[in-house]
Amino acid sequence: MAQQQKTYGFVDASNIIYGAKAEGWFIDQKKLFDYITRKFKTRKIFFYFGKDDKNNKQTKFLKKLESFGYTLRVKQIKRYGKRQKANCDVDLTMDMLLLKDKYERAVVLTGDGDFFPLFEYLKKQGKEIIIIAFARRTARELKRFAGPRFIGLSNERYFLERKLKK
Repeated sequence: MAQQQKTYGFVDASNIIYGAKAEGWFIDQKKLFDYITRKFKTRKIFFYFGKDDKNNKQTKFLKKLESFGYTLRVKQIKRYGKRQKANCDVDLTMDMLLLKDKYERAVVLTGDGDFFPLFEYLKKQGKEIIIIAFARRTARELKRFAGPRFIGLSNERYFLERKLKK
């Protein structure tokens, strides 16, 4: 029997949460965890999230995510007038680089073109990179880079959508 590829997952939360919202639906994070785990046999899934201390719902949300099995990487948001930002991209990048000897394949949920140099570097290191994101919100160079290893999240809506309680 062939040995299974060691796979880690990396979720750029704001990218996929706002991507789904822009398309008029919500991702069920438990379904997403199960989907990534089943489809890619991931050993670990990191979830990068910008937290607002003034938002009590987020604390409950994060506890729930942890109970599903995600490894949380939470960063405090910073406010710039009316805008707010957490910038978890560097944390995701650092994890992918520091942990690169622990995985052969990375499943990354982001459409952010800023990750292109990272993905190129990791590919040169022999890593397989699978990108899952919203096609319309994914940088052209990422789609080109991933080729057949790009999965459009809109196509997975049936499996991942959170059904709202009536």
